[in-house]
Amino acid sequence: MMQLTANRSRIRVILREHALLIGLVGIYVLISQSFGIAFNVSVDTEMGGALFWNFSSMLPSMAYFLLIGRFVYMRYVIKPPNQIEWFKADIRAIVTDPHRLLNGLIGTVLMVLVLVSFAQLKRLIPTIHPFSWDEAFMALDRVLHFGVHPYELAHAVFGNPLIITAVTGAYNAWLFLLYFVLFATCFYTGNPRLRMQYFVAFILTWAIGGNLLATVFSSAGPVYYARLGLGDTFAPLMNLLNAHASAAPISVVETQNLLWDFYSRPGSLSGISAMPSMHVASSVLMAIYAARFGRWPAIFFGAFATTIMLGSVLLAWHYAIDGYLGALVAYGAWKLSGWIVARDIWGLAETRQD
Repeated sequence: MMQLTANRSRIRVILREHALLIGLVGIYVLISQSFGIAFNVSVDTEMGGALFWNFSSMLPSMAYFLLIGRFVYMRYVIKPPNQIEWFKADIRAIVTDPHRLLNGLIGTVLMVLVLVSFAQLKRLIPTIHPFSWDEAFMALDRVLHFGVHPYELAHAVFGNPLIITAVTGAYNAWLFLLYFVLFATCFYTGNPRLRMQYFVAFILTWAIGGNLLATVFSSAGPVYYARLGLGDTFAPLMNLLNAHASAAPISVVETQNLLWDFYSRPGSLSGISAMPSMHVASSVLMAIYAARFGRWPAIFFGAFATTIMLGSVLLAWHYAIDGYLGALVAYGAWKLSGWIVARDIWGLAETRQD
């Protein structure tokens, strides 16, 4: 009976600590479902299943990298006299800690709901507001870059095929890294307020940037500029990428064609959206978050965010302005989430160190 009472008490405490997150996710889900009903679009269970299986397939790799991270932490930070025993005890403590496990379960469920809600709203963009800003963003890019298209500058400096292949590889690794950081944060207990700040910033970034602004400033990006009937402004860029695709093992061209084919199908609800760049926004958010964990995480994620910013232009996915706004959205979301979480009404524990 005492154990049951203790468990109930623990659950109440953890639910209270997640009250802010549960409320925000609930609002997000409600908005997503309301728009779906308004536009007669039901929840795409196939999309939800794909997201779940995509995430699940990455779990073994995520667990592996988490173990590597704990080993590096032990080896270079803790430096215990008996490293094997310390490592075994550390892993045992992690997988048997009920507070961490319940935290992780609640966090994972809530973040899956966030991703599904985001994807559901993104599907509605062409229905609510068809692409209409591409010409304006192309012109604004030229004004901001002294009359030169940003892709011309990017390819003049970084147009080497090996660099393009490397940047493409980083772009392809983005989803894994996004899931990895999100998954690790779900089970992180070292600093509850920092954990909650990242979650809230994550929701604000995707909801405001990926849904609201993406709908208001609906655009397809340079890669689809000609297919929208807007001219051959980006033909030289696409020629470069097609030449790379014919010679290199890694290329985005096939993915770009696949997305357009899907968009072009009768009755299709496309996921194409360029403004703002959510690749850049989410990468910048991860870099801001990682900087709270030390110098090397800050350097790695900062370099990754820079590479994604470059790749968004180099690979024709985005106008440069897409990335600039994406970075601003991430920074603004982080600052706003910090202010929200700092309120002393959420029942969050004081900072602990794992």
